[in-house]
Amino acid sequence: MTQVGHSITGAALGVLCLPQSASTKQTVTHVVAFVLLSNIPDLPLKNWSHEKYHVSHSIFVNLLLIITTIVILAYLRDVRTRIGGWPAMVSGTIAWLSHLLLDSFYNHGNGIAIFWPLSDARLVLPIPWFSTVTSLPPPITPEMIRIFLIEFVCYLPFLLLAVLIRKTEVIRRTARIIVKVVNTWSDASSG
Repeated sequence: MTQVGHSITGAALGVLCLPQSASTKQTVTHVVAFVLLSNIPDLPLKNWSHEKYHVSHSIFVNLLLIITTIVILAYLRDVRTRIGGWPAMVSGTIAWLSHLLLDSFYNHGNGIAIFWPLSDARLVLPIPWFSTVTSLPPPITPEMIRIFLIEFVCYLPFLLLAVLIRKTEVIRRTARIIVKVVNTWSDASSG
């Protein structure tokens, strides 16, 4: 899978758990952090990513890294509060682990060695229209553009749904505040 599907999924999860009073800068930072979390297994690090695919895409390795991160954040209360508390940490974990599931959807047939080092079994849940990019840019090929567009079209609805859910919740909260203000005002004027 390319970063398109992973990034859109991470952004959607970030939007869903965005702290209520987030400024524009905080919103951008929050969503970018979720995009990064959803791409961690593919970060181009030594002995990681596609260089050591069985390691970077193992549920056990990723859970160990996630637990370590959560333990560190649990002690950094100010940081935990700024990022949205436990809901953001749980959503961040889901964004991170979503990478493994999404990679299993690709029709290359190899799947991911999700249970490494305990087993060589592979998770393979291919969806026929998903393909992998065989070469990295440059040059950008028509095939690569087709793969990016398919991922964009397939995953964008999740982000749009997250934004819609978020906006609906904001509208509900605003309506509740307006009703409270009107009730308070009407109680004060009638009393």
